[in-house]
Amino acid sequence: MKKIILFILSLGIFYTFTQAKNLEQEQNTSSNLVSVSIAPQAFFVKKIAADTLDVNVILPPNSNEHNFEFKPSTMKKLEKSDIYFTVGLEFEKIFADKFKQNFPKLQVVNMQKNIALIQTHDIHEHSHEHEEHEHFDPHTWLDPILVQTMALNIYDALIQKYPQNKNLYKQNLDKFLAELDSLNLQIASKLEKLKNREFIVYHPSWTYFAKRYNLTQIPVEILGKEPKSKDLQKLITLMKDKNLKVIFVQNGFPENAAKTLAKECDAKIYKIDHLSYDWENELLKTADAFSRNL
Repeated sequence: MKKIILFILSLGIFYTFTQAKNLEQEQNTSSNLVSVSIAPQAFFVKKIAADTLDVNVILPPNSNEHNFEFKPSTMKKLEKSDIYFTVGLEFEKIFADKFKQNFPKLQVVNMQKNIALIQTHDIHEHSHEHEEHEHFDPHTWLDPILVQTMALNIYDALIQKYPQNKNLYKQNLDKFLAELDSLNLQIASKLEKLKNREFIVYHPSWTYFAKRYNLTQIPVEILGKEPKSKDLQKLITLMKDKNLKVIFVQNGFPENAAKTLAKECDAKIYKIDHLSYDWENELLKTADAFSRNL
């Protein structure tokens, strides 16, 4: 009987200890959580913060960042975050007011601060002639040199929120900036002797990459939509005239138009991922694909 009582008491103590431990872990996690919109941002944050915090990525893998909608589960994770790093995506702007209303303690940090964004065409076909809409290409994370500015913005936000880690963050920042310089030189070297500096891509997400390395991207989609027959015919003619034999398609986007182009022009489709967490290797892989196919 005594053994049974001792066993029950032991279970009670173990349960209490376990619950306390779990509570402690939850508290530690919740007090060191930041959110980002896309996986490359998480890669940048972890490069600087290392294991001092957790990063919640809002956009699921293989998604299209231009038609994403927030779910209740997403909002719950945001509520627990200390910082939300934005990167100029449309869904961020749509929900900006809701963030302020629902999460007044959430610090929203623009990762693109001090970056000169490239203006794009108005995608609102229903707009009246007298209305003016400014739209800027958000894909700055595909240019290693611009990512240096983004890294500085991350660092500034992190040392304000977690000043106890300032020395570690500074060391990691300096190391990351040097890695970005090296990455830029590697990509430039791979693309230096291209015979053709134009490339076909489904979604025009490579604007800043193309500008950095003196390339020209030719998008398949028109104003964010699948091209019509006449637009496809123009692309077919262009690809044949310029002898372009590869079509780059991003994950999460339609492939019907790309398959039509590939069939008509005897070209191949090459998958690239502009939202990969394995950001550095993905850029190098894309540069290699350009050097082999252009």
